[in-house]
Amino acid sequence: MVAMNLAGLTTVKPEDRELAHRAAILLGDSFMEEMWFVTWLEALDEIGTDDARKRELLHAVFADDIEAFAPYGAIFMLDDMTAAVGGYLYSELGGETITSVEGAQAGKRFLETATPQEVELLERREQEMVAISSFDWARKHAGGEDHINFFAWAVDPAARGKGSLRRMLAPFFAFADEHGLKCYLECYSDRLQSMYEHLGFEMVDELHSPDFDVYERRMVRYPKPLAA
Repeated sequence: MVAMNLAGLTTVKPEDRELAHRAAILLGDSFMEEMWFVTWLEALDEIGTDDARKRELLHAVFADDIEAFAPYGAIFMLDDMTAAVGGYLYSELGGETITSVEGAQAGKRFLETATPQEVELLERREQEMVAISSFDWARKHAGGEDHINFFAWAVDPAARGKGSLRRMLAPFFAFADEHGLKCYLECYSDRLQSMYEHLGFEMVDELHSPDFDVYERRMVRYPKPLAA
């Protein structure tokens, strides 16, 4: 399989520190509204943590993700910098998984930013959320075939409603259709599920926990036949 060199997107390289920082801010700000992270960060409410501090912690979380996945060519931004996406071609991970790639990073930026009390509360909440936190499932569903797995994307609020999301995803979908690849993602809200269905994704299944109102929806986009 050829590498994902996608027209209209800039691949964030490990040495691109300024670009990586911009992507981390964009993703962190956007995921303040994402229900898995909202639920995770609610563990800090008992110590009175405000949104500004939660945002700072999310910037660190995504700085870790970008640092971990940039060596695999899995972090992209629109050329106009209005959107960012984390998505990898499975064959380019060289046998690694999303869990092992993140594990090798070991939350370095997050641990530099969070206090011991914050770490304790968030680690406990993450364990409580295990039942709705399946992030390596696409490998099994794909049955060993190559595929694209999206683990994050975000659009600058100032660019919403201007087609940035479709412009960002169009090169991935074109690549997937050309090479006959499925695309995978998870989401945690009705709004996102509906939006992703409009983009061509279908529900695979749902993961529920009696302890949380939010639940994981696992989705796949099947490749479309190319026009003759």
